[in-house]
Amino acid sequence: MIRYACQNELLPIIEAALAAHGYHIEVPLQERSNGTGAMVMTYGLTSVLLAQWPDNATLEIEIWGVAQPIVANLLESLPIPLHRQPSPAIVVRKGA
Repeated sequence: MIRYACQNELLPIIEAALAAHGYHIEVPLQERSNGTGAMVMTYGLTSVLLAQWPDNATLEIEIWGVAQPIVANLLESLPIPLHRQPSPAIVVRKGA
């Protein structure tokens, strides 16, 4: 998984860029009463989760699937302030 963060108001730009490259909305933006929201866009075996957090005006982006590097390159090519986030570590435990 590749993760990014940016300002909430950049959601329409990111959505349009993904749509221009064949991504479609799998799960439309769903906002909750607390102001958080999320949507999922997919293309083939790759999904992009866009999650909004109103308390800090942050949009979190998670890229899942086989085309992660391609989506990362697309996002990084946009003329917007985008901050790559560390991906969570995966711990593998051997059975006893």
